[in-house]
Amino acid sequence: MNKERIKVYTYKRVSTAMQIDGYSLDAQRSRMKAYADFNDYEIVGEYEDAGKSGKSIEGRMQFRQMMEDVKSGKDNISYVLVFKLSRFGRNAADVLSTLQVMQDFGVNLICVEDGIDSSKDAGRLMISVLSAVAEIERENIRVQTMEGRIQKAREGKWNGGFAPYGYQLVNGKLEINEEEAVAIRTIYDQYVSTDIGSNGISKYLENHGIRKIQRQNGKNPLFDAHLVRLILKNPVYCGKIVYGRRKKLA
Repeated sequence: MNKERIKVYTYKRVSTAMQIDGYSLDAQRSRMKAYADFNDYEIVGEYEDAGKSGKSIEGRMQFRQMMEDVKSGKDNISYVLVFKLSRFGRNAADVLSTLQVMQDFGVNLICVEDGIDSSKDAGRLMISVLSAVAEIERENIRVQTMEGRIQKAREGKWNGGFAPYGYQLVNGKLEINEEEAVAIRTIYDQYVSTDIGSNGISKYLENHGIRKIQRQNGKNPLFDAHLVRLILKNPVYCGKIVYGRRKKLA
């Protein structure tokens, strides 16, 4: 009589930044299939989330579906296979609480590349340690990125994508684009010297043939009232670089 094969699910995840260096969905799939074949496991369900962050299970629809299937017991699985623990999650609380739910239903986690099996005491301890380390690393990266952007703002460098209308980016800094600056100077001149408001300024520009020079991020050639208001409220035109819109750095 043939022994019944152990049944498993596989879960794969990539964020947009992690499609390379062996983390692609195909690479994860191949590695886990090889592992299952070697151990004579039967893969009875495959789940994957593409372009999803690991910082939370919220928004990872396939992950949530997998957990519902684990709790229903419909496939009678013993393990969930993941390529690495980081593919399962990067939030320590989420990882550990999810693992506890799985174990309550008799299901354990195997991290193929990390050599971790949560059914063993050493595996459970390693998951706790790695989950905490991953979360600390993620927070450090976030803080370093924020500090880098603040420093760029202090140095007068631009943190955004496109330069504001009237400016151009030169070596990471904003410099006046004289061709576009005509409209900006006219808007501020009209705002200071008249009381016609943003609607009136919009019509003034149109009547005087002052139209937007087209960029790849816009198609409307007119300065409508909404855009005029945005320009008047933008501190960049007062010589300030803004980071986060909550903190202005002179």
